[in-house]
Amino acid sequence: MKLKVTALALSSALVLGACGSNNSTESHSKDSNHSHQQSESKDTIALNDIKTDPQEAIDKAQQTYKDENVKEVSFEKEHGEWVYKIDQQNSNKREESEVVIRDKDKKIVSKEQEKHESNSSDKAFKYEDVKSYKDAIKAGQKKFNGDIKEWSLSKDDKRNQLVYDMDLKKGKEKHEISVDAKTGEVLSDERDD
Repeated sequence: MKLKVTALALSSALVLGACGSNNSTESHSKDSNHSHQQSESKDTIALNDIKTDPQEAIDKAQQTYKDENVKEVSFEKEHGEWVYKIDQQNSNKREESEVVIRDKDKKIVSKEQEKHESNSSDKAFKYEDVKSYKDAIKAGQKKFNGDIKEWSLSKDDKRNQLVYDMDLKKGKEKHEISVDAKTGEVLSDERDD
């Protein structure tokens, strides 16, 4: 009799344990599906959804590393968040830095500074001397009306001028567009398959 009761109790424990294990697997499966859906978030952003002006990001980077000049500004998605990357240089000290600033709250995500061999200052520029990023992107969107995947502003060595380069995407179609940063003229529009 005791053997039957013990066997019945053991069987019940195994059945209940298996049911509980099944529920936790389902719960884990649901949680992993939810995080998978979040990681597949939208890879483009509409122009009006950008919250931080590039000049604000530049000011923050220049407060972080003083006496450095901007040599590139880029806007892209990194680790699931939209960020500005501000590359700077101080030719006299032969230093370069990169400051990454989150778009949604203007917080510095990362920063680093290093010595550099070159002391060339020909890539440095002032943002106020060029067309705004909004004007440049609108010019690009006249050629291809897509949302922003990323954009950057830097000196193009081949053209020897400041250029906005942008990747615009609509559905599965993507275009790489370059815009003269001083005039707003579209320099190239290439479909990227």
